[in-house]
Amino acid sequence: MGSSLSEIIGQPRAPPSSMRHVLSAVLLAVAAGCVTAQPAAGGAPVTVTSLDERPPVVGPSDLFTGIALIGPLFDPTDARGVGGAWVTFHPGTRTNWHSHPGGQTLVVTEGVGWVQTRGGERLEVRAGDVVWTPPGVEHWHGGTVEHSMTHLALQEAEGGAVVVWLEAVSDAEYLGLDD
Repeated sequence: MGSSLSEIIGQPRAPPSSMRHVLSAVLLAVAAGCVTAQPAAGGAPVTVTSLDERPPVVGPSDLFTGIALIGPLFDPTDARGVGGAWVTFHPGTRTNWHSHPGGQTLVVTEGVGWVQTRGGERLEVRAGDVVWTPPGVEHWHGGTVEHSMTHLALQEAEGGAVVVWLEAVSDAEYLGLDD
């Protein structure tokens, strides 16, 4: 890395390319065992889950068109009502239509992608963009025809669920031909 973690974090607003470096440095430190669990003020220990314990998986073909790699980060718990994962979409790859009972935040970390709500305009997103989808809004997201896209996805749990999967996005919908 060109800059130290403290230099990047200390900046008032790190450039988008630095965000990936900060997150990568933290994940590498955890994976290398550089983070130790110490009791918090209330006596409960901090939990560290290594990268080896969370191997990436290929998104199932009944929920994704194309190749999506999913890097699980954490599931919601009683203490933490949010689940998170990294998702990398190869060019031409997208999710099915879906919604999130508690809403979803996407932080685009690399590449160029598209996101669209049902009946809405298809929007281009790039590294550094943050996308908020309110609870219950049907949408899809993925890479463009020519570009891959990686995002950090954070979903709030509602009634124990973080996602409601729907039908596949047609090629015409994906390409914006059904407007």
